[in-house]
Amino acid sequence: MRHVTGFAVLFVVLGTSANALMAPEFYRQARADAPFHVQVAIDKVTPPAAGPGNCIVAGKIAEVFKDAGNKLPVATPVSFAVACHRQGEQVPIGGAKWTETDTLTSAKYIEVYLAPGVDGYAVAMWNSKIIDAPSKAPQFPVD
Repeated sequence: MRHVTGFAVLFVVLGTSANALMAPEFYRQARADAPFHVQVAIDKVTPPAAGPGNCIVAGKIAEVFKDAGNKLPVATPVSFAVACHRQGEQVPIGGAKWTETDTLTSAKYIEVYLAPGVDGYAVAMWNSKIIDAPSKAPQFPVD
């Protein structure tokens, strides 16, 4: 019985660690389910004071691909958090997709899948991509 209990504990620990990293399908599903898919002209990026964390991105909607309820038309101001880290920083293990802080702070545009959040909008399961310029077709499609 002791051997089985030890195996069960090992399974739970390993199972928990494995579940922290998500399969690509989970991110794809979050993109498909997100009520908003937009490209944003970035006005300002506020990085965390120290360590990896959330960069707050503020800007205006530049292009709309999906807008549930017509809440984010072109030129609407919007802000949201993007998981970011400085070069060389270790990031926590988990499902977050991390963006380098310097790359984000120098970016002019970002394509993002959004959902309603506590303080406005939240990135749907870290689904964002820095882009060179807005476009009529998505540069970060669902599939």
